[in-house]
Amino acid sequence: MINLQSVHNDTAHDQRLLDCRADVEPALHQIIREAQLKGWAPAEVAMAIADAADDYILLLANKKATAH
Repeated sequence: MINLQSVHNDTAHDQRLLDCRADVEPALHQIIREAQLKGWAPAEVAMAIADAADDYILLLANKKATAH
């Protein structure tokens, strides 16, 4: 199970991004370790995650653009 911290809404945007990364990065490393056990190379897993993240960002941007 992924154990994430609660968000502090009063934190500046740049610090929120740093805090978010620090919070989710251990889970990312766990995903990579588990994928390695299945035979995937770390670079393959990282690229797959980056590609999926990029798709998700585009999806969020599209939803935001159509909400207006």
